[in-house]
Amino acid sequence: MVIFPFTISGFYLIIVVMAETFYTTENYDLTCATECIKNKKPFEYVLSGPSQKSREFIKNVALEYLRTIGKEKFYNLLCLCIEEVISNSVKANIKRAYFLSNNLDISNPSDYEKGMKNFKEAGMGKVKDPNLVKKVNSLGLYVKMIFKLQDNTFYITTHNNSVISKEELERINKKLSLSQNQTPEQMFLTSIDTTEGAGLGIIMIKKILSQISSAPDCFSIRATNTETITELKITRD
Repeated sequence: MVIFPFTISGFYLIIVVMAETFYTTENYDLTCATECIKNKKPFEYVLSGPSQKSREFIKNVALEYLRTIGKEKFYNLLCLCIEEVISNSVKANIKRAYFLSNNLDISNPSDYEKGMKNFKEAGMGKVKDPNLVKKVNSLGLYVKMIFKLQDNTFYITTHNNSVISKEELERINKKLSLSQNQTPEQMFLTSIDTTEGAGLGIIMIKKILSQISSAPDCFSIRATNTETITELKITRD
């Protein structure tokens, strides 16, 4: 495994490629990703604070994989899903840092309610708070994306070590369940949950993927003891 760290606005961004040795630069050379596709190896990209350049690089990697399965025409739609997943993961890291910085226990219902109220009132401007950025780095929080092709299916698996709570996961699954077979108007009226946000982003991901992938589990979120794992599946039809 070869790791190449460098700093962007106080964050560390790391490229990690498993099982092969590849060299990449700040120009975001796609060679390492295309070599992984060629050699049927997963391509891993680990970041703790994505810049716009790193987001564009991730999208370009996704395009290379889409071309491999003949679904590049769905690039723009997939990018919407990727942006939502990244934003949710980065927000989770910032939220974790916010709770710890304010001595709040995210697993305590009273602290959780208080923390979420204050976090939302602070707005997403807190994402750029230098103290929270420093906290995210000191905690070793990250977002790791793994791209791979397996059995004619393109997988994008995002690992985030701010572990989602059981309650949050239940709310997400409830939103997804309620959104099935509903019109956009019905989804807006029935799926809003003000605890963590409207929840329309994850519903959008599910709806988009269900149209470009035949996999019944084209979008899923699960948790282990150490990570939250979000997986997108795009099949070669």
